Amino acid sequence: MSSIVAEVLQGTGKLAKENIVLKVVDLKRKLEDIKLEVQDNLKRRYVDFIPQYLRLDKLIEDIDDVTSEYESLRSQVEKEIRPQMVSSVVEFEDVIEDLKKVKELKTAVSDMISLHQLLEDSKKTLSNGGYLNTVHYLIELEKVVEKVDPSYKKNIAAISTLISEFIVTREDAIYQLETLWRQEITIICSSKNGKKTLSIKFNKTTSEEECKEILLALRLLKQLKPMLKEFGKKFLNEVCEMLLSRTVKLELSDKAPELYIYIVNEHSPEPSKIFDQLKTIFQFLHDEFFHFPITSPEEEISQSAMNEFGNIISEEFSELIIEKCLKMAIPKQSKQLETFHKEIHAAEKFCRFLQELEFISYSGSNLQNFIHSVDTLPANKMAQDLLSRARSLMKKSLHKTVSVGYESPINAVTLKNGLNEMVNTQNGLSPATFLFPKCQISDSVKDLIALLLVVKEEAKNIGPAHAFKLYYVARNICELYCCVVPTYHKKEIESIPQQTAIFHNNCMYLAHQLHTLGSLYQSDFQTEISMTFVDLVPEIKKLGTEAFLAQMRHQKHQLLQLLQEQQAFGSNILDDGVVSTAEKSIRQCLYQLQLLKNVWAEILPVEVYFKSIGTLLNTCLEEIILRISSMEDIAAEAAGQLDSSFVILINQSPDFFKVLAIDKTDSIHYYVRNWFKFQELQLILSASLKEIVDRWASGKGPLAAHFKAAEVKHLIRALFQNTERRAAALAKIK
Repeated sequence: MSSIVAEVLQGTGKLAKENIVLKVVDLKRKLEDIKLEVQDNLKRRYVDFIPQYLRLDKLIEDIDDVTSEYESLRSQVEKEIRPQMVSSVVEFEDVIEDLKKVKELKTAVSDMISLHQLLEDSKKTLSNGGYLNTVHYLIELEKVVEKVDPSYKKNIAAISTLISEFIVTREDAIYQLETLWRQEITIICSSKNGKKTLSIKFNKTTSEEECKEILLALRLLKQLKPMLKEFGKKFLNEVCEMLLSRTVKLELSDKAPELYIYIVNEHSPEPSKIFDQLKTIFQFLHDEFFHFPITSPEEEISQSAMNEFGNIISEEFSELIIEKCLKMAIPKQSKQLETFHKEIHAAEKFCRFLQELEFISYSGSNLQNFIHSVDTLPANKMAQDLLSRARSLMKKSLHKTVSVGYESPINAVTLKNGLNEMVNTQNGLSPATFLFPKCQISDSVKDLIALLLVVKEEAKNIGPAHAFKLYYVARNICELYCCVVPTYHKKEIESIPQQTAIFHNNCMYLAHQLHTLGSLYQSDFQTEISMTFVDLVPEIKKLGTEAFLAQMRHQKHQLLQLLQEQQAFGSNILDDGVVSTAEKSIRQCLYQLQLLKNVWAEILPVEVYFKSIGTLLNTCLEEIILRISSMEDIAAEAAGQLDSSFVILINQSPDFFKVLAIDKTDSIHYYVRNWFKFQELQLILSASLKEIVDRWASGKGPLAAHFKAAEVKHLIRALFQNTERRAAALAKIK
């Protein structure tokens, strides 16, 4: 009995499995037939262009029938047959694989039919002017294209053709929409009476509803931003540029929605005027076109064309307004502050207007941020302008001078070790101690000091919040002087004695003024924080002193070269030729000193001049004394002629100490340290042994005050022959 049941059940499973396999094969055949029919019809339509309509209703019905059979078979396999096919795994998997292929064939056929239907609908609505419906169809079509199996796109010609047709239809829709946009709004540039004229025109070729559809369609196709960007570029480069750089007149046409912009003159108007005109233009754009929504009613967030327009160009527009309008209006002087604050108030109103139009957001923009930080802008602009003016003054030529200071010479100011430091040589302070001595300075330096006082007044007027900023501007000007002038005028200062002297005076005069400038600032601001420039004084003085000392070293080197290069004073002077050379060198030195007197006497303060020329003359005398004192043999005739040459030097030197009404010839020894010593040397050259011994006076005479015993003995040996009288004289010099 059991064997009979088993046989029956086994036979039943086998029959059911065979029945399913047959049905699957039948399904595959049916689907292949439908696929071939769809492909053939689509090929005739899109590839071979043979006019023939698809029997879509019949094909879709066939697909549905096949789908029902497929689902029934799949259910039967899963519920009834699968448990009985444990031992026939391979056969079961083959059946499942065949079912998958059936499903893929069904999907491919469905995709082809969907693509065709959507393509037909989009073309039909596009030809009827239903742009928004066309876009919806195209969006759905794009979704279908995205989910089509890549192998179908590659291997099924009909699908590939349908996709190409979709791309063509989409581009056609975009082209038509862009054409309508460009017809709707235009910026026209023309010339009238030789002057450029602009107009913004709305042609109104479509109804309001159609405008809304066009805008929404462009946005859905992701083409609205490029169109707004194209219009925005022209708007910024032509309309805004014209308004910001020229005075214009706006005129609204009575016939059509058209706004004309005429140039009145080439001068840029005040910011408030510009803002009023921009308000008119933006209101015109908004009312005629840009108020239309670009979102569909079912979307949660509503957005207008003006809002999108602002998203695209508001940043660039703000930068343009800031650079070409507001920054240009920032005052360079405190007296312009009141006007500037009015312009900023106008800018704030303009910002609120743009926010109401949704061109800029309420959360903030570059323009708003600039306006909010505007309190610091005038001080910054003033600082830049003042520093720029200071730099221009510093670059002016040094040689154009003006006289400053007082006639009374300041004897307390001296130069020790060749102007190396200032010392006070008086026991007490004279009334002239704090007065600047009369001299010549560059007029640019006087202007620079006047500018420092202007900075003080600006700081006073701008208010306490920014006063300290301008105080530091004044300090920066002084620090800038230390950097710019020595660098910019380096060649002239180093090589031209006159320029060196002027630069020296400039530094000293500026330093002198800085001593009291801080107290002027302090008295105006009444602040507890110290305002001083005294710490800058040493650096500025150092600049002038070092430059002048470098020139002094150069002049000293030149004088020494004149005395040394021709070997005028060798170890022996035995003939007239050598003496003549020595005299020539002395005359050249005197000539060099005379040139310096010509350029320094009226420029330098008198005391500085006397100390300077005295130091250089002393260099010459010191070199001559050293040379003569070291000679081994001086012929009698040569000594007499040297004496004559020295007389020339002694007679002409006092002239260097006569300047205008000031005569310091009686005090020449005060400025020329070796003056008396040189005179003693000149006397030795023409004196007898007795006269020399008498001037020595046992080490107490005038000769002993300037020469050591060994030096005097050496000179006696060089001048006189070895005799008993010379020996006796030498014995007395000790």
